[in-house]
Amino acid sequence: MMPAFLMVYIILLWVVFSAFYEKDYYFFLLLALLVCAVTIWAVLLYLTTGTCWRRGSSRVRLSRLRDGRLAVTMWNRRSFAILEPLAYLWLGMTLICHPFLMAMIPPSGTRADARLRALAFVAPVLGVMALCCAFSRLVRRRGQLGVGLSPKGIYHWSQFGCCFYAWEWIKDVLTIALGYPRLDLIVAEPQGIQLNPEENFIASWPIFRRRNRRIELHYLDVNPGVVYLALVFYLRHPELRHELATMEGVQRIQRLDFAEVVDELETTGTLRAMVDRP
Repeated sequence: MMPAFLMVYIILLWVVFSAFYEKDYYFFLLLALLVCAVTIWAVLLYLTTGTCWRRGSSRVRLSRLRDGRLAVTMWNRRSFAILEPLAYLWLGMTLICHPFLMAMIPPSGTRADARLRALAFVAPVLGVMALCCAFSRLVRRRGQLGVGLSPKGIYHWSQFGCCFYAWEWIKDVLTIALGYPRLDLIVAEPQGIQLNPEENFIASWPIFRRRNRRIELHYLDVNPGVVYLALVFYLRHPELRHELATMEGVQRIQRLDFAEVVDELETTGTLRAMVDRP
């Protein structure tokens, strides 16, 4: 995948310099904006997905929640927190500027020119959507994004807000390790639940709650396997969940002190989130 991306990137740079050499400055500006957007997203992709399996388990913290309680937290990487809004901001501005730049470029009659002009009709709408993602901090209650484990349940702080899932609601955990590692929580939520203090108004939307059950692990500042092992361990051991409000829980996760879970994973290559108990 990387060689193909580099080839496309080099071709795109060649087109940019050709436009500048031919003094087609508006087309050059449009392509330059596009190349910068691609560059930012490529760096972001490498710093998150490309390096996620090299991380350890030391970046586990004990954080205070809005209700005053404590929870073990694993936050997103700082580079992601900086680059993601920048990437959305740049992409949004590029898309919004696209129709104005196309209006200043003389039609060439080529198929590529026709496609670029067709894109100009929808580019501002896509640009506004990208800007909403760039400024999502304005609607959510916490600046940091990531995952939290508390004695009561799991917190998932995503781009537009947080969702809380109590331990007893979680029926299973599915994992996908290839490409972009993630966890899918199988949740059975009761009707008429009240919003947690960490949740904003968006958390009351069923479509958002369903989407937030998918936890993207490659953005976190810990190895993706750390979250999975910790989640399965505390699902199996409700008697130990009190640790998640103390440094004892932080230290257990940092040490990967999940003996039975690690042994089962090494032996069978898979895990059951729940075990049968008498």
